[in-house]
Amino acid sequence: MVESANGHPILHSELLEIARKNEQKALDLLRQLVRFPSVANRDKQSILECANLIEEQLTSRGFKSTQFPTEGSPVVFGEKSVGARKTLLFYQHYDVQPEDPIDAWESSPWEVSVREGRAYGRGAFDNKGPLVANLLGMDLIERALGEIPVNVKFVVEGEEEAGSAHLPSFASANRDFLKADGCVMEIATAAPGVRSEIQCGAKGTVYFELVAGGTPRFPGRDVHSGYAGGVPNAAWRLVWALSSLKDEKENILIDGVNELVEPPTEEDLRALSDFGEDLTDMLRGDYGLGSTLLGRSGLELATAVFMKPSITISGVTTGYQGPGGKTIVPSTASAKVDFRLVPKLTAQKAEDLFRAHLKKKGFDDIQVTKAESSYDPARTPVDHPFVRMIHNMSKQVATPAHARLAPISFGSGPNYLFVPHAPCCLAVSQTELTGTNFHAPNENIPLSSMTNTMAFAAALAERLALA
Repeated sequence: MVESANGHPILHSELLEIARKNEQKALDLLRQLVRFPSVANRDKQSILECANLIEEQLTSRGFKSTQFPTEGSPVVFGEKSVGARKTLLFYQHYDVQPEDPIDAWESSPWEVSVREGRAYGRGAFDNKGPLVANLLGMDLIERALGEIPVNVKFVVEGEEEAGSAHLPSFASANRDFLKADGCVMEIATAAPGVRSEIQCGAKGTVYFELVAGGTPRFPGRDVHSGYAGGVPNAAWRLVWALSSLKDEKENILIDGVNELVEPPTEEDLRALSDFGEDLTDMLRGDYGLGSTLLGRSGLELATAVFMKPSITISGVTTGYQGPGGKTIVPSTASAKVDFRLVPKLTAQKAEDLFRAHLKKKGFDDIQVTKAESSYDPARTPVDHPFVRMIHNMSKQVATPAHARLAPISFGSGPNYLFVPHAPCCLAVSQTELTGTNFHAPNENIPLSSMTNTMAFAAALAERLALA
């Protein structure tokens, strides 16, 4: 047993040494979880079997655990209450992305293969590996101290990759369960000497499909383009509708949107200033850009990426797409539009404003369908004590490398369901940001990431208890 001395937490280096001795145990449990092809809305039996295994793992560790049935995948949740002053909550998910294209995998996506210090398999990084590491991290601190220093809760859903369609029903029915003094969204970790990043929230997102077409406004089938002077063109109609959404300076032209965008606070700006140069170099280097959008750089670029809403045309389909030419007037045209949201601009408000805009501009003939699932934006202030605690821990572990704060992530997730009940954040290191191929073939997690996360989770539990 490792003892805390005079109210001071156990050294991270000691916890990391213990975690490394448990690497094989973590790998064995990861193998069990990866064997389940748990793609939401597809692999129903594997989803249920994976949920059962997670419930068994929680129960075997002394958690009071059960499953919340939904119309989709069950939510597994467990609680170990030890009468402590503080409670730590972990949000995880056990569903994974589809394995396609299967031919691009160097080993089976449903079997863990270890190569050059990395464990390969679908879900290894997103999110089964971090789930295993957090579970074992709680084992670690319990063994180190003789008892777990905080009450611990786990919420493990099975539809995150499909938009968490049924997690709101769980959250609504279990508000008291979500109350905690801190919530880790999937992962909180840092690596010695490696740059760290703490994300204090997530943008929201709402996804639309726009369709121009259908009689009597448009022809019932494609028409010879010689008649273009007399036949409405669905493709042009859709292009005009899309072009009304924002101008060439990237200003969103939908009435009411900009009024809901809060300006960054002084604390936000200080945090964002750490990102500017690196973000500029990353976008230019990783994607071969001669220049970023509008030549943005530094603080301006970081503010645009993290703190402002965006509207993105994700796909357009219309007319002839084959080799050579085909002179037609398209009868239908469709587009996919991704609307990223910031606090106060909820998914419902965004949808209402979006539809009102098209009607006001005379495009009420455009058919608009919203995707079934959407996320509201949510964030915890960068100066919240829980965020400061994780930031300080990350700085101590990462030194001499830098640990920086993102006021909100550019991505989206179900944070909005947890933030009303607990301060939330996610913390990663460059180890997790490089080469893990999540959502792609040959997804993997570095074994060092597993042990780093185990040690960090253990340290976080103790730090929270002492706070």
